[in-house]
Amino acid sequence: MKYTIAFIFLIFILSAPAMAQDDAEAVRPAVHPARQLEREKTEREARKSTLEKEAKKINAELEDTQKDLVGIAGEIKKNEAELNKLDLRIRDGRKEQFAIEKRLKKDKGAIGDLVLALERLNRTPPEAIIASPGAPLETAQSAMLLQGILPDIYGRAENLKKDLTRLSELIKQLQDDQEQAKKTGADLAEKQTKIAALLEKRKDLYARNRSDVKEEEAALKDISTRASNLKDLVSRIEEREKAAAEEERTRLASIERKARSLPKAQQKEIKQAALTASPSRTTPIPRPGSAQLPVSGMIKTGFRQMDDIGAESQGLTIESRPSGLVVAPMGGVVRYAGTFKNYGRIIIVEHQKEYHSLIAGLARIDTVVGQSVAAGEPVGVLPKTSSEGGRPTLYYELRLKGEPVNPAKKIAGL
Repeated sequence: MKYTIAFIFLIFILSAPAMAQDDAEAVRPAVHPARQLEREKTEREARKSTLEKEAKKINAELEDTQKDLVGIAGEIKKNEAELNKLDLRIRDGRKEQFAIEKRLKKDKGAIGDLVLALERLNRTPPEAIIASPGAPLETAQSAMLLQGILPDIYGRAENLKKDLTRLSELIKQLQDDQEQAKKTGADLAEKQTKIAALLEKRKDLYARNRSDVKEEEAALKDISTRASNLKDLVSRIEEREKAAAEEERTRLASIERKARSLPKAQQKEIKQAALTASPSRTTPIPRPGSAQLPVSGMIKTGFRQMDDIGAESQGLTIESRPSGLVVAPMGGVVRYAGTFKNYGRIIIVEHQKEYHSLIAGLARIDTVVGQSVAAGEPVGVLPKTSSEGGRPTLYYELRLKGEPVNPAKKIAGL
């Protein structure tokens, strides 16, 4: 019993400091509310500063990537334009070569027969000619006939010589053009590899900068289903943008009213936070820049000309290269990117002053709704062939307030 009491006493003595520490922590005063608010404010500002730095970094990378894309796209378009010229020259050269060879074959046969006849006449002794029946008269007639046709023979021989010279030049030119086309094609392939990497980088940066792309695409898919035609689609997109802008103004006005009772520093902070809360609705429309055709190629059907089905064209049909690069004709914001009725894959870009560009006939789309694009920035590629198996074509429309207008209004040299 004595040992038991002593043991209990020992335990009490040893646990006393710990009990005292627990009591001290229990009575320690909580953090002052003002200090807690200050700490939260500091943490919030630190997070805000980090996010702003990250956003600036992403935007700077996007701008640099955009510049690189525009630069390389311009070089690719030059390569494609040069290849188009070379293809056309090679095609015309081969046509001329075929025509000359056909003409040479025909002329060689006719002149060859005549030369053989003359050679036979030359090998016949004069005595044999005189001794033959009717010889003097026939000889005189033959001489007169030869005298009459010799100038023609000489002329045809000269033409034959010219054709042979031209054929030799053509073959050399075709060889040079084919070699140049090979080099240009290799350079083009290298640039296409570079641009593919830049497009992937832009896609990643844009995804980090925007979180509502899927939502936007779903809403526009619903709009495209309900739109009856292209004009209706553009009109519905414009209405949606106007409604969204009005909703944004209302939201900001409401936040501003609520913030009036707060200190000015906090008001500014709240307004800034409100502006960055919905980036898709505050993306400014960039300047048009240097307006250009979306692809390199030849215009097959001009504005207001009759198209393949006999209807008046409201835009331009441009024949281009297989898998040709498609760029934004002017700076703007992508408002639609997807399929639409018989137009196939299309892109609609909104420009300043109520202009819209419609680009149709793409095999692949390399942009997303809400993306700001510069003039000449890649937005997609053409298919390898047309639906009929020939060279691919792109359809381009420029619209002002929903109505088609002549692209020459913006693009010089058309």
